[in-house]
Amino acid sequence: MAIGKKDEPTVVIAGGGPCGMLTAILLSDEDLGVGINTIVLERALEPDEWSTKSYTIILGDNGKSCLERGKCLAAATEIGAERKFVYFFDGTAGTLKKIPKKSPAIGLTRPTLVRCLEDIASNHPRITVRRGAGVSKVVRDDLDDDHDGDGGVNVHLEDGTVISASHAVGADGKWSKVRQSSSELESQASIKVEPSFGVLVMISSFPDGWASDGTYIVKPDDKYKFYIIAAPMPPHIGGLSMSIVCYDETVELYPWLAPPDDMKAESYGKGGWEDEYSAMPDNEGDASNLSEQLAALLQEAVPAFYNAIIADDLKTAHINRRVSWLDMAKVKDAGDDEVVTYTTSDGLVTLLGDAAHAVVPSMGEGCNTALQSAVKLADAILLEMKDNEMDSCTREAISNAFLKYGASRHKEVAAIQLMSAARSRLKKVYKMS
Repeated sequence: MAIGKKDEPTVVIAGGGPCGMLTAILLSDEDLGVGINTIVLERALEPDEWSTKSYTIILGDNGKSCLERGKCLAAATEIGAERKFVYFFDGTAGTLKKIPKKSPAIGLTRPTLVRCLEDIASNHPRITVRRGAGVSKVVRDDLDDDHDGDGGVNVHLEDGTVISASHAVGADGKWSKVRQSSSELESQASIKVEPSFGVLVMISSFPDGWASDGTYIVKPDDKYKFYIIAAPMPPHIGGLSMSIVCYDETVELYPWLAPPDDMKAESYGKGGWEDEYSAMPDNEGDASNLSEQLAALLQEAVPAFYNAIIADDLKTAHINRRVSWLDMAKVKDAGDDEVVTYTTSDGLVTLLGDAAHAVVPSMGEGCNTALQSAVKLADAILLEMKDNEMDSCTREAISNAFLKYGASRHKEVAAIQLMSAARSRLKKVYKMS
């Protein structure tokens, strides 16, 4: 059945992560200037609990300013953990050195940030949040044989429901169904895999003498070809999120650390949250073997660190897939110029966050960059309204703004993508260190 067709602008946002939720807030709040109806569609029935997907997010100045624009920063700060320092822990000697950050960051888990933004969005009269609503494709009304057209888009859900709207935003991740629905967007996209991966472990308590106001780097001798990042969890969870950052060269030394095979596009969504990020141990015996091998490696490479943690926590370890990012290649536009764009040529569909510019986690900029894209999109609409002296937003204004955002945003994020990818390669990491 078809539901919700209106004359006034309504934007459907596929993906209820931090980027999708902030986009809805920025576009719907009249006090922020746009004031249109939005519908957020999220495939998951409930926000993720802590898992190998629920990585720690560090919001720097850019991310914090984006939340401030959406009047969400105070709520995020209240539930997050302040990060004032970067600590360097000598894994052999046990000595600790701290370096202050220029300005404090906020550390949160992804589920914590999603819940925070969803609570704000769900209480807004112009925002509808629907969970358990996975998007299968987006089709322009006049090209959809099963539905009458009115110049907008039809968003098809996995349960057969169709939602009609004036525009659609794909904030549904690296394997975006919205992007795959458009040949002009998907033809630009390719997934690039880098030769590094993480082994994620939940440490249940803080080592003695460690503070909760920073991120910890534990680096063994270069010959081991890995290092450790340990990030304090928010107070309501406690403990540390520990990632052992490895490379293909690490696997040459320790074959038992080999990551799962790189995921193919056709496999996404078949195995739950873990399919993109990690392979669950096949059985209890495999999990035990991995923890025992990790214990032996850490005892040898970083004995002071190993003695400071609870060895049983290594049983929570999961080996993640190699990190990957989304490269968007140039295509010819209407003027025969070669460009990268995140928006369809009719201005009806645009991409945000990982659906447009997924980055590897080496610099911790994925969420910050995605939140910035939400702000950039809202700013493009506000500028279009201002330039045309509009008191209220129109469909045409949204289309024009989508096109301008889509043509400009890649130039701003491409350098971060390339730098993050470079830092995922062993030679680059050790040259920098």
